Amino acid sequence: MVSTTRVALDQPSRRFLGGLVVIVLIGAAIRLGYVWFDRRHAAEIFNDGFYYHYGANLLADGHGFVNPFEWVLRGRSLQSADHPPLYLVYLAGFSAIGIRSTTSHLVVSALLGVAAVAVAGLVGRRIAGERVGLIAAGLVAVYPNIWRFDGALLSEGAVILLVLVIVWLSYRFWDHRSRGRLVALGAAIGLATLSRAELLLLVPLLLVPLGLLAREVSWRTRVAWVALAVVVCGGVLVPWVAYNRSRFDEPVYLSQNLGSTLAGSNCPTVYDGELLGYWDFNCPVRAIDASDLPSSSDPRADAVARRAGLTYLGDHLDRLPVVVAARLGRIVGVYRPTQQRDLDTLTEGVSSWVATAGMITLPFVLVGAAAGGVVLRRRGRLVLPLVAPIAVVLVTVVVFYAATRFRSTAEGPLCVLVAVGLDALWNRTPWGRPSEDALS
Repeated sequence: MVSTTRVALDQPSRRFLGGLVVIVLIGAAIRLGYVWFDRRHAAEIFNDGFYYHYGANLLADGHGFVNPFEWVLRGRSLQSADHPPLYLVYLAGFSAIGIRSTTSHLVVSALLGVAAVAVAGLVGRRIAGERVGLIAAGLVAVYPNIWRFDGALLSEGAVILLVLVIVWLSYRFWDHRSRGRLVALGAAIGLATLSRAELLLLVPLLLVPLGLLAREVSWRTRVAWVALAVVVCGGVLVPWVAYNRSRFDEPVYLSQNLGSTLAGSNCPTVYDGELLGYWDFNCPVRAIDASDLPSSSDPRADAVARRAGLTYLGDHLDRLPVVVAARLGRIVGVYRPTQQRDLDTLTEGVSSWVATAGMITLPFVLVGAAAGGVVLRRRGRLVLPLVAPIAVVLVTVVVFYAATRFRSTAEGPLCVLVAVGLDALWNRTPWGRPSEDALS
């Protein structure tokens, strides 16, 4: 047995590095094979995939952050911030050097998933040793609910990678606490927020408590560290927020689709109908059509939709417990799982067989993750960095609706927890033994 600090800080062995390279190559083969043999033959991209693909090309061509639907379909330039910018900027970087087709954008998106496999290995190693690291990398490489996003032009691939980086930085700080390491965590959370806005919740759910738990230093020092890390996190967001405030009449901060989200998740069909607990695209459309706005692309449309959603919510608070229960049931795969699978296929650019594989494997991952969490707690190892992303998902689902893609924030940490549980199970078998780098 060795100490946590030694496990975290020793140089990785050749066996670990060699195994990780093999697993990363397997992960790359799965993702690139999925793109090449399945997704590139799919129908024309739509919804968010359309936005990211064409928006990236327009950005690379010097048109700025404009609405690609308006540009491509109607030939007019309209400022847009439907999504935070990071993933779009990532694609635009490749577009700028000529890598701009749908297939090539799918391939470079898959590279994010390949990187996530490697980072998962580093996370598992830092938490519980090299064998756990290799198991975690292997799970991230093969788990359908992760690589499904590497065959779709969606920001979730970036989310999975960045959340794993955040978890690694969290344990890095915890194993050797310093101001610089907490600040690095704050910067990473800010960067992740530029891929999905709800990841800002990691500030109160992870960054602040993690910093305040550093008992080796005084309360005054802890508060100062946390304050600086929060400021750095905000500083990463300031350029995008300031840019949005300069180009829209209505206040826009990270994105401008909050109104449509609220209207689509608070309306009759999702409060008492076939889409209970989900989201209905037609609801914000009807709210905007009922107004005097010329089109849904009008900058004022989001405010109209937001008012409609909040009004419906306020008038139907008695249904909220049922709706929230349905949302939670959907996200963990126990309420209308086959319908959820079909909705994923319809709206997220996921092949039906991949969505089915994800539906089947999800219960095993959730049970395994719970077991892994128990193991870490019994070993006295901090679980907060792995639990906080899961909490972000639950908060997001309760407040808005249950889309499978929202769970992407938790998929990486869930796999790491499963790896811990599998390693502990192996140690209990007659032929198993604790690895030499296992935590005491």
